[in-house]
Amino acid sequence: MKKIILSSMAFCLFIYNGFAQAYPRNTSNTKKSPSGTVSAGGENVFPSSGFTGIGTQTPGASLEIKKGAGNVRNKNILLKLSNEWASSGQNEPSIMFSNGNVTDPKNVSYWTIGARVSGDNTIKTPQTFKISFKSQTDAVEKEFFSIDSYEGRIKIGDVQTQYDGYKLFVEQGILTEKVKVAVKDSKDWYDNVFDIDYRLMSLKKLEQFIQDNKHLPDMPTTSEVMNDGLDLGKMNGLLLKKVEELTLYLINQQKEIEELKTAVKKLAAPSSYKH
Repeated sequence: MKKIILSSMAFCLFIYNGFAQAYPRNTSNTKKSPSGTVSAGGENVFPSSGFTGIGTQTPGASLEIKKGAGNVRNKNILLKLSNEWASSGQNEPSIMFSNGNVTDPKNVSYWTIGARVSGDNTIKTPQTFKISFKSQTDAVEKEFFSIDSYEGRIKIGDVQTQYDGYKLFVEQGILTEKVKVAVKDSKDWYDNVFDIDYRLMSLKKLEQFIQDNKHLPDMPTTSEVMNDGLDLGKMNGLLLKKVEELTLYLINQQKEIEELKTAVKKLAAPSSYKH
């Protein structure tokens, strides 16, 4: 009898182990709470309705992603979007904000935030982060803002950026309450005009220069401004230089006027006449 019981127990253990290997136990601590919320590993919340949390049991929005304290030496990445690399480039993993109307393409409008994460080897486009918009009347979405990987150039609107030496390109214009231009070199701010050894061009030579060149010395020509644009910092420095030179001309002329007035008074004095 004892042998029969031991044999039965051994058989049961054999059957149990076989099922255990075929159907492993769930070790992820996944459970369903009375409210219908499913949690996994004690970190995530995937409810049938309400807020969803990844890395948090108490999400405060439709979707909240939370991670432990970041390391100042590394990025604390909470969400990663990626595309498979393609030889033709132009891969753009993006996030879309849409009006949700899918019944008629003409009614669809949306914003997208995305990034061209690989350049195009054919037309040599740089990798670019961009914000775009498409209204119901647009045939294609319009790129309103972008930052590209070539020197970090920033573009606002539809404007050419194929110019080196600049970081910001803006279509139409900029309206602002204040603009401050940094001057890199003190020599570009021409206070040296008032130095004792500064050589001021004579008015006769200045007149001849204007007749020959149709512009003031040091100042850019119309064609140069049309082709190269205007450097506000440099131009303000040059205008200051001309104002300072003009001031010196006026001071010198005033001295000459005073000398002439003195000479005239001497000539007009009674003692100067011969009787």
